[in-house]
Amino acid sequence: YTVSVYILLLAAYYVWDTANSQKNRFRMQQRDTHVERNTFPQLPWGTINNPTYIETKHGNKLLTGGWWGIARKIHYTADLVMALSWGLIAGFDSFIPYFYVTFFTAVLIHRVGRDHVHCKEKYGADFDEYCRQVPYVFIPFIF
Repeated sequence: YTVSVYILLLAAYYVWDTANSQKNRFRMQQRDTHVERNTFPQLPWGTINNPTYIETKHGNKLLTGGWWGIARKIHYTADLVMALSWGLIAGFDSFIPYFYVTFFTAVLIHRVGRDHVHCKEKYGADFDEYCRQVPYVFIPFIF
């Protein structure tokens, strides 16, 4: 059980780290400031070569490649799985280890709702196209 939870934590960390790396490196590539580094921790798939994206009428680019083509908030999903693993390792005798993941889930769902409204207002039809291309928010094929 402990090994399984640890593997879950490591897998979630990998998704979280590489998703954030992809987003940040995409932005650096667009500004022509990306410098390839070989220092720790550089995880595989942290950089997307030839990333796909939607260019908005505002000139912004919405990333649709890598993890960001799988779910719009994949980094939140990974964050929530890490929080859940911290509760799972403590067992099921008390709700206290699960308070954080419960609270964090509520916070992130509320934040995603606010982000959706903000992006819809800002990008309009471009955001609709983004949502069509990346239809899932947290979990591919489910939500």
